[in-house]
Amino acid sequence: MVPLLMTPGPTEVPERIRTALAHPIVHHRTPEFTEILDDCGSRLKKVFKTDNTVYTMSGSGTTAMCAALENTVSKGDKVLSIVFGKFSERFRDIALSVGSDLETLQFDWGQAPDIGKIEEALSDDVKAVTMVHNETSTGVRADVEAVGKLVKDTNALFICDTISSMAGDNVETDNWNIDLCIAGSQKCFSMPPGIGFLSVSDKAWPVIENKEQNYLTDLNKYRSKYPQTPFTAPISLIYGLQEALSIIEEEGLDKRVQRHRKNAEFTRTAVKEMGLELYPASEDICSETLTSIRSDRAEDIRSSLKEKGILVAGAQAPEKGKMFRIGHMGSVGRPEIERTLEALKEVLEI
Repeated sequence: MVPLLMTPGPTEVPERIRTALAHPIVHHRTPEFTEILDDCGSRLKKVFKTDNTVYTMSGSGTTAMCAALENTVSKGDKVLSIVFGKFSERFRDIALSVGSDLETLQFDWGQAPDIGKIEEALSDDVKAVTMVHNETSTGVRADVEAVGKLVKDTNALFICDTISSMAGDNVETDNWNIDLCIAGSQKCFSMPPGIGFLSVSDKAWPVIENKEQNYLTDLNKYRSKYPQTPFTAPISLIYGLQEALSIIEEEGLDKRVQRHRKNAEFTRTAVKEMGLELYPASEDICSETLTSIRSDRAEDIRSSLKEKGILVAGAQAPEKGKMFRIGHMGSVGRPEIERTLEALKEVLEI
C-alpha cells in the first residue's frame, strides 16, 4: 500500500500532474518547448503576485536560496539574518558560506520574529536581510509584509523564502517589497521536488550586474536566456509545472488560499480537541499550510500513524522527538485531513 503523504513537503502529486510528468521527452531548445517555458513564466508571475520575472532553476528550493545570496552578497557585506527555525538557520548558513559579515537575529523556536527588534537591528550598513515567511520546521508564520516595509527605503535587499507558503498562503511579492522571492515545486504546487523558483526586483539587478558571479547560479545568464534556461531544463518537471499552474488557475488563487486557511483552522481545532498542544506560541502566528504539534510521544505517534498508512513529519534538532508536523498543503483536501485526524485520534486512545 502506498502511504498517504501528509508531510509538509514533498506532498501528494495529483494524477493530472503525474500524467503530465509522463509526457515524452522533447528537445529543450525547440520553439515548442520555449513556448511552454514562456507560458509557465507568465503564469508564475500571477502566483507570485509580481511584475518581475520568475526564473525556474533545476534543483530544490535550497538551490534558489543559494542563488539569491550568491548573486547579491559579496565577501564582507553585512547580512541581517532573521532566525526562528531550521530553514531560517539554513539561510544564515548560506549567508556565511558566501563570506558575509553576518548578524544573526535569533528568536526562540515557536515564536514569530519581533518586528521592533528587526527595526532596531536594521542598520544603514546592512546589504541584505534574509527571512522565511512560513517556517516549516516549527509551523510559525512571520509578518513578511511588515519587514518589507522596513527594508523598502534602505539600501538593503529583502530576500525571502516562501517555499512552503507560495500557492497555499497569501504572498504578495511586489506589495511586500520582496526583492528576491524564493519558492519550490514540492510543496503547495503539488509537484515533485526538483524546481526552485526565484523572482528578482529592479532594485536587485544593479547589485547582481556589478558582482562577480558563480557560474551555475549566475542570474545574468538566466535573464539573458529567458524564457529559455541557461542550462538544460528539467523537461518532465516543466510539463508537470504547466499542469500544476492550470490546476491553480482553475481553482482560483484566492480560493486556493482560503481553502488552505480553512483546512488549517479545521486541523488546529481538531488536534486541540484531542488534548494536544500546538507548537507555535499563539494561534495567530500558526502556519496555514502545516500544523506542528508538541508531544513527548511524537515518534511513537508517527510510527503508529505509519502503520495505518499515513506519513507525517517529525521535528528537527533541537526539538527532535518533541514535536510532529501534519502537512495540509497543495492538493491535500478535507478527506485526507479527516482520515489523518481520525487515525491520530485512534493512536492517542491506545
